[in-house]
Amino acid sequence: MRTFIFLAVSLFSIAFLGSCVESSQKYKALQAKVDSLQAVSNGQSDEMDKLLADLNDISAGMQSIREAEHILAIESQSDTKNSKSKSQITALKNDVQALSDAIAGYKEKIAKLEGTNKRQSAEFKKLIAGLNEELAIRDQKINEINQILAAKEKELGIKTQQIAELNQNVSNLQEESTSQKETISNQDKSLNTIHYLLGSRKGLKEANVISRQGIFCPPIVSSQAQNAKFVDADMRELTSIPLNTKKAKILSVHPSESYALETGDDGMQTLKISNPSAFWKQTKYLVVMINE
Repeated sequence: MRTFIFLAVSLFSIAFLGSCVESSQKYKALQAKVDSLQAVSNGQSDEMDKLLADLNDISAGMQSIREAEHILAIESQSDTKNSKSKSQITALKNDVQALSDAIAGYKEKIAKLEGTNKRQSAEFKKLIAGLNEELAIRDQKINEINQILAAKEKELGIKTQQIAELNQNVSNLQEESTSQKETISNQDKSLNTIHYLLGSRKGLKEANVISRQGIFCPPIVSSQAQNAKFVDADMRELTSIPLNTKKAKILSVHPSESYALETGDDGMQTLKISNPSAFWKQTKYLVVMINE
């Protein structure tokens, strides 16, 4: 019984002392410090996780940039014999600008990481330095591609100007050729244009086409005949002229062997020109006097 009482008193004393310790200010301060350290540790862990995520994101982005630059370098230097079109160069320039913007974004991220992590480990500093070096290389590569594209654009501009000049030359030659053809056509038409006039003695005389040098002299073509209203024709196409008369006389000078006056079934005469070049050699004005 005495032993039981002692044990009960002992347990009561321990419980009482434990309760007193937990409720003391010293214990509370110690517990608060432990909680604070735990929170800091958790925060540092979260911050480290975010840092690693950012670094992984930057590394993956750098890899994408390297691959894109490689493709752009090949495309910008391809077709050395054939110049790229303006749309192709513009598309490549847009792609290069997109890479430049991406590099600028990663530079900003790295600078932010450096600013938010003041107490950096040697390994972290080495990693950041490597990323910055990689960005510098990528920048240099972008500049090289831009120089290639600028040269291509300049070459395209020169060739475009040359093509424009060639087109203008072709246009000028076409105009000159058209003008020459027109001149030749006009000259050809003029060389082959002949004139003829049919009329009675009275009508031809009144039109000053014929004149007489004497009472018994036959009528001849007057020097003023060209002022009369002749009919124009092409000597190459005119091979016959219906005279609509039973009797006609050629007053202008033409070789007799180059033509003939043929009478049809109706008794009407037709002038048949058998040798146009000989017929029109001496004069290109034909005057035919007909009996009405």
